[in-house]
Amino acid sequence: MGRPQIIIVEDEESIAELLEFNLQNEGYACNSFTSGEDMFRFLEEKDHPSINLFILDLMLPDMDGLDICEHLRASSQYQNSLIMMLTARGTEQDKVRGLETGADDYMTKPFGIREFLARVRALLRRYVRMSQQSAEEAAEISDSAPYTLPTPNNASGPEDDLRKQLRAGDVVLDDAKHVVNKAGQELEMTHREYELLKFLMLHRGIAYSRDDLLNYVWGYDYSGETRTVDVHIRQLRRKIEDDSSHPELIQTVRGFGYRFKEDD
Repeated sequence: MGRPQIIIVEDEESIAELLEFNLQNEGYACNSFTSGEDMFRFLEEKDHPSINLFILDLMLPDMDGLDICEHLRASSQYQNSLIMMLTARGTEQDKVRGLETGADDYMTKPFGIREFLARVRALLRRYVRMSQQSAEEAAEISDSAPYTLPTPNNASGPEDDLRKQLRAGDVVLDDAKHVVNKAGQELEMTHREYELLKFLMLHRGIAYSRDDLLNYVWGYDYSGETRTVDVHIRQLRRKIEDDSSHPELIQTVRGFGYRFKEDD
């Protein structure tokens, strides 16, 4: 992966300096900003190496961390970057809002620097796994005959063989285009919602615990916040189910986790 690239947006200079100092001591390349406006100006000034991780304070003087997160998730360049939220507010509602917006992890101030660095390491390990698994998952889709998309009549060339789809009723996940459609209408999804849905559709009928899903989809190698999984499952159900209060596609395995409905 090379030297990991990290951006911090934190308006309290003492905290920003502490985080930047410790991250640089760990060998990471790090830039810090006091506002979202300054950060986006930096990103637009010239070409930058891909940013592996954004660390965003929730309360900022201009746009808040949630606004920045939404902008990053809407960007083709940074939609796959990892995002950690920092906030002095630790209510469940705040955490859920951050996760629903697309954050990958969430830390409440004050926090210990050792835990912070451990979470950063876990997130960056996940970044590597995501890159490695993308090729493997593409191969899985290619080997899944029921989900292949016929080659268009006017298509030619080897790239057309990569145009695969996963289908469940009127829900279609097109991995080549990185989109999900329901009844012909494209659905808005965060990167994590998309990856979770793709994983479950690739492994239909198999039940996974919340910890399993954190490991396979989020890449956590420690016991993470399983509430993250529940939040994303709820969001997916709202988008792909005909009736999210009585889900048929993403099924709850009581006392364990979730599975995607098997083929009929």
